Amino acid sequence: MFLRAFLLIILAFFITSCASKVTILKGSDKEIYDSIVNEVNKKRKWLVLGGTDYGILEDLITTLQIRYPYSVYTREIYLLSGEVSYKRKRWGFAISRYEEFIKNQTNHPRIDYATYKIFKSNEKLMRSKDNDIQPALNIIGMYKNLSENFKQGEYFKETTRIYNAARKFVLKRAIYISRFYMKKKEYKSAYSRIDNAKLSIPNMIANSYEAQYLMIYFLSKMEDHDYVIEDLVNEYKIKFPKSPFIKEINKI
Repeated sequence: MFLRAFLLIILAFFITSCASKVTILKGSDKEIYDSIVNEVNKKRKWLVLGGTDYGILEDLITTLQIRYPYSVYTREIYLLSGEVSYKRKRWGFAISRYEEFIKNQTNHPRIDYATYKIFKSNEKLMRSKDNDIQPALNIIGMYKNLSENFKQGEYFKETTRIYNAARKFVLKRAIYISRFYMKKKEYKSAYSRIDNAKLSIPNMIANSYEAQYLMIYFLSKMEDHDYVIEDLVNEYKIKFPKSPFIKEINKI
């Protein structure tokens, strides 16, 4: 009895979906646009039912683009496509769509929103399991070039949080990888990992007692350098008197 009722519910759901699809595709440009936004924002209510129908979304976006090529709503095609990719967790595709929107709609009022979503998409990629450092570098590079208008807007605070997280990520990865080479006694490669990070996060490298200790340690193991290790050690102890690496650096 329960199974039969469940199947009837599913059947009714699909019949309703198909019927509503036909109705939606016959709407005005604003009606189709609103349908796209509503479909993107849908949240799954049941285990197998509800949520965004990406097939309908594709039809809606194509219909809006073909039927109303000069509509003000069609100007947001790339933005809408970015929203779909973002919801489907296809962060790389989302970034490319947001970038196309910014490129093609330079004066659009939602440019700042698209910029913010690029930051968010890169943040998602930064947190992925492969720990690729490039998304964090993209965030840092973009943040330095933000317009004054963006800095006065509603997305700047959250964007700054993403930026600070990216800086910490670059520092953490640089130290982690340098220690990996340290175990292999490849000190030049270990040193270069932290030294290269200075290009994107110079202040964080300069003020990190762990990064500075490691750089001095790697230099002490390298023969081809022009630094006086003793001077570096003394400078380190003055700058970081409470560093947990004081004992280690005194052994260099």
